[in-house]
Formats: sequence, structure tokens, C-alpha cells
Amino acid sequence: MAGGAVLNDASHLAHHRHITDAVHQEGGKIALQILHTGRYSYQPALVAPSALQAPINRFTPHELSHDEIMTLIDDFAHCAQLAREAGYDGVEVMGSEGYLINEFLAARTNQRDDQWGGDYARRMRFAVEVVKAVRQRAGHDFIIIYRLSMLDLVNDGSTLAEVTELAKAIEAAGATIINTGIGWHEARIPTIATAGTARSFQLGHSQAEGRGVDPVDHHQPH
Repeated sequence: MAGGAVLNDASHLAHHRHITDAVHQEGGKIALQILHTGRYSYQPALVAPSALQAPINRFTPHELSHDEIMTLIDDFAHCAQLAREAGYDGVEVMGSEGYLINEFLAARTNQRDDQWGGDYARRMRFAVEVVKAVRQRAGHDFIIIYRLSMLDLVNDGSTLAEVTELAKAIEAAGATIINTGIGWHEARIPTIATAGTARSFQLGHSQAEGRGVDPVDHHQPH
């Protein structure tokens, strides 16, 4: 993402340590969000689970091969390892808002018929494998936040039952915290928080009541 912060290799560590050191000096903790934009990446070489163009992007993505998917899972884990080395207390794996991980989850954007698509168990495999890999690479005492879309607000998005199933699988894979949000960037429904959206969070959270993961309400205007 042009102009954005990157953490792809050891050459970037020093820049991030300026930030993490400053936060720790004030007694705070800090997590790095790991984000792959998928079919929202506004450039010709974008990738996605299926070659389906987003309505807010003029470029059509390349459909990822199995080997490319495995490489991406390792990329998430490698970034988490670098984040730890840079002094971050944890990472947030971005799994919502219609970005790459969310695109694997939804039938709207995942029309594969291999082990990465089809029924929901296969569509959520990428998200689960990413969290597993991050946990394995970053260690047991590292905070892993998973950003989960409670309401996609698009046709053929995830159902509440699927979201609940995913939350349980993400916890089992090693997530420390689940941070919930709503709405894809291409959604035609405004996602500024209202009483209605707040109630949908409460309903979804009640479905997972008693789980070890803390649901965090997060309302973000787009």
C-alpha cells in the first residue's frame, strides 16, 4: 500500500521500534495490525480467492493458487514474528471489512471448489490457518487480536451462525481477543454506529457467551 507503514523484513525494524519504545516508555502496550487488502488493492497485480472484481475497484484480481495461499499464510506469520522483534506486544489480524481474509469467508467473493472454498468449513480455513501460523511463529505469550466481521452488510455475506462458528474456531486456533466490526467497504448500507448496529453486536456476542475470548465492540465509520 503506497505511503503506508510496512514490516516485511528486518530492515524495517528500527523504524517501528521508535514507535513501540515511545509507547512502552509511557507504560502502554501496542499491537500492529496485519492487513492484506485482497481485491480492494488499487493496482493491477491484486489477488483474491476468486477472480471477481470489486464494485469499488476498476482492477480485476488474479485468483490465488494453492501455493500462493500457503505463501500468504507464511507471510502473515513472518510479519507477526517481525512485529514481536520490533517490540510490539501483539498483532491484530485483519479479518473483516471485505479485505482478503473476509473475501475467503464469504460466498460472495469465494467461488472456489478446492480445499479453500465451497462449504463454510473450507471457506474459513484460510482465516484459521493464518491465526494458527501466527500463534506458532510469535509464541504463546504474544497477544493475537482477530478482527471479525459480525455483519458483512453485503449479499452472500456470512450468516450469524457462520460468524459464531468462525469465532469459536479462531479462539481454538490461538486468538487472545476478538475485535468485532461491521460492513464491507463496498456495502451500500452506512456503517456509522447506530442503535441498530449496536444491538446486532449484542445479539452476536450473546451467541458466544461463556467463551474465553473477549468480544470488543468497535464502531468505525467508513
